[in-house]
Amino acid sequence: MSTPTPLKVLYAVHPDLDTLDFTGPLEIFSQATHPSSSSSAPTPAFTHTITSVTPLTTTHQGLTFQRDIPIALAHSTLASYDILVIPGGGSSDVLTGKTEPLDLIKAFAALPKKENGGVRVLLSVCTGSLFLAEAGVLDGKTATTHPRYYGKLREIVKVKGEGKTKVVEERFVVNRTDVGAGLRIITAGGVSSGIDAALWLVGSVVGEDVKESTAEIVQHAHRSGMVL
Repeated sequence: MSTPTPLKVLYAVHPDLDTLDFTGPLEIFSQATHPSSSSSAPTPAFTHTITSVTPLTTTHQGLTFQRDIPIALAHSTLASYDILVIPGGGSSDVLTGKTEPLDLIKAFAALPKKENGGVRVLLSVCTGSLFLAEAGVLDGKTATTHPRYYGKLREIVKVKGEGKTKVVEERFVVNRTDVGAGLRIITAGGVSSGIDAALWLVGSVVGEDVKESTAEIVQHAHRSGMVL
């Protein structure tokens, strides 16, 4: 039996992001592997690429990451990625300046449906959902964010005219797949909620057994969210 091709994950980082918003999903996806026979090594279920506007990006906690590819290359190769992860933190500068990752989010959501029928996933963590709202991709969706920013998320969707967006107080929210666009949008709540959302996604695309083994490896007790 052939081994499934790893799903390609693109992480869009921006200045002053929260470290765990990014590293939480990264840890989960990097630990997830496809089952293998006793004679072969496990195969990673995901590959990882970091993109940003500048070569180095410093988080709110003072940790600096080096990008794998510049944002321009991310745009030009965007159709090759299966999952786009949008961390939160540092949200005021992005929202005020209308800076990346806003355009990247719009472009990812606007990609044509995959020819093979596969589904792309847009995953935000914490206040990353504010960026999704600002980018105009939450209309008709249900979304959550950090508990201290429920009001801000409601404010943005109202201003953007996304009147059909429902803001809920959940650990994470998995929307139904938009069949026409081949896109599924997931929003996670505050910080560590991104770990739970990522684990749910592992269970969905790789298997429940892999989700459970990944949670065991990282010693995390998975908490559920809203799955529509």
